[in-house]
Amino acid sequence: MPSRALKFFPIFHWAPLATRQDLAGDLAAAAITTILLVPQGLAYAMVAGLPPVVGLYASVLPAILYALLGTSRNLSVGPASVAAIMVAAATVHAGSDVDPVAAALILSALSGLILLSMGLLRMGVFANLLSQPVLTGFSSGAAIVIMADQLRHFAGIELPSGLHPHEVVAYLGARAAILNPETLAVGGLALLLLLASAGSTWAGRRLRMLAARLAPVVVLALATGAVVAFGLERVPLVGAITTRPPMLDLEMPGLSTWIDLLPSAALISIIVFVESVSIGKYLAARRRETVDADQELVALGAANLGSALSGAMPVAGSFSRSMVNFNSGARTQFSSIFLALFTAATLLLFAPLFSGLPKAALAAIIIVAVAGLVDLRSIPETWRYSKADGASNLVTFLGVLAYGVEAGLVMGVLLSVLLYIWRTGHPNIAVVGRLPHSTEFRSVARHQVETWPEILLVRVDENLYFANVGNVQDMITREFEQRPGIKHLVLVMSGVGFVDSSALRTLQAAAENLRAAGVTVHLADVKGPVMDRLRRTRIFEQLAPGQVFPTAQVAVTALSRAAEREKELIPL
Repeated sequence: MPSRALKFFPIFHWAPLATRQDLAGDLAAAAITTILLVPQGLAYAMVAGLPPVVGLYASVLPAILYALLGTSRNLSVGPASVAAIMVAAATVHAGSDVDPVAAALILSALSGLILLSMGLLRMGVFANLLSQPVLTGFSSGAAIVIMADQLRHFAGIELPSGLHPHEVVAYLGARAAILNPETLAVGGLALLLLLASAGSTWAGRRLRMLAARLAPVVVLALATGAVVAFGLERVPLVGAITTRPPMLDLEMPGLSTWIDLLPSAALISIIVFVESVSIGKYLAARRRETVDADQELVALGAANLGSALSGAMPVAGSFSRSMVNFNSGARTQFSSIFLALFTAATLLLFAPLFSGLPKAALAAIIIVAVAGLVDLRSIPETWRYSKADGASNLVTFLGVLAYGVEAGLVMGVLLSVLLYIWRTGHPNIAVVGRLPHSTEFRSVARHQVETWPEILLVRVDENLYFANVGNVQDMITREFEQRPGIKHLVLVMSGVGFVDSSALRTLQAAAENLRAAGVTVHLADVKGPVMDRLRRTRIFEQLAPGQVFPTAQVAVTALSRAAEREKELIPL
């Protein structure tokens, strides 16, 4: 097979290397992960405001497509909590006249096309634009939004759609009497059992892990049995489930709806990619493997297109399922293929049994699953380290709670970008000197260093571009005002990896103005890529008689000797 196809389909690389032991581990891991996936898939479809069976359809074809194209050996792709709440928010914006399943299908298709296009254009590097503080604040806020939204099922009350968490609290406080005691009892008992299984200390580690994985299925069975045994007729159930693909009965909306949902699909694509790649890299690092971000875009795009073809919701990598898959002994993506087959078999053989599941128990599973995403401690910790990053975390978190998941994410990203521009626009600029008895140069403000009356050495610890070159120029001007005897300015560029055209023109103009004032500008410690770009310009002609020195030490040695020779030539 041609190498290009081999690269596009990583399965052709690792599949021939799989052993019987690998397949056995994958099969066992898939069986265990299925136990977690089925209740999660049903529950996350509820989070998205869709029929529960949609969550299972989103777990079959997308998982197979990712296994064919993905580079992570253990990532489990399917319904995910944060993507589900974003789908719910988007379907509300789409309007009541649009079928939620049709809206979810459109979001899957658009997200798939966006991710696939980014992959083909090799835009995986843009994953770094969503900073960790923004992602943490977003995940924490979205988890609280999900838990607040699930109170409708957990307590058996009718909540208006699109309420924010503080509005849910106010709504419940004013209408406490409308709580359904039977539903609340079932949900509360399910929640207690799930928490007990997660925090149990009565057995060894393996038994505790097994109990935690089986807990959702056991809790659903007990809750269903309790509803039947005690005749709890007021407890809402999932209801009739058909194995007929939902898309066969859909009436697709027109082009205007696709355009309206495009911004939401773009945001979902970003979250799907960043979270999935983060999980994939985490698991790959534990086995000394690598993940190709560009290929992951292609794989996730294909998975979401597969979800659209299945009439299902957007999919992403799930941390909980991926960890279960990893810890259960999965070695390759055959585990995802087996998982998809097991899920399809469950859908075909046992779907009617899901109709009696209490929604309160599914809500309890969701609450426990997403509670771990809430990380409030990161806000003060990040703030202490970096106020800019702490502000991004806090604003994203509060924005999600106050204005919704989409608006909160946009607020966090915009603030993060603005703070980055401000931070790089005010770079660390240090006047440096030489440490005694060494060739190392350090800031004069922090160290006792050797300086020279006619030489000013300035180190810029940031790329030079339009947003900061003015501040660099102002700082150098202030230094000249304080030290009028300077004849040589040496720009130490060890921290500069890029010089844009604006900074270049400013540097050229500064060199000419300083030369007229009797000061020569020199460069030192210029990186190779920066030097290559500068050679394409006339900067070195305009710096003359200024020079480019390999290091600050070489610059000081050469300029000091030149100054001494000049003094020797001055007549007495």
